[in-house]
Amino acid sequence: MIHGENLAKDLRRDHGFVHVGRTRDGKAVVMRKRDKWTVVPLRWLTEDAVNTIKAQAGVGLV
Repeated sequence: MIHGENLAKDLRRDHGFVHVGRTRDGKAVVMRKRDKWTVVPLRWLTEDAVNTIKAQAGVGLV
């Protein structure tokens, strides 16, 4: 399990996503990379959930 905050940091650091802010309820981070937007929940995520978020964000899974 990985916490969403760690996933958001990884996406910003390794894949060039820009931190834009949190949702109004504070339960997710919204980030942008060019014209692609990604929302990462700030909770514990399974490996499958992390892979799904990365795939939707356009990050190749190696």
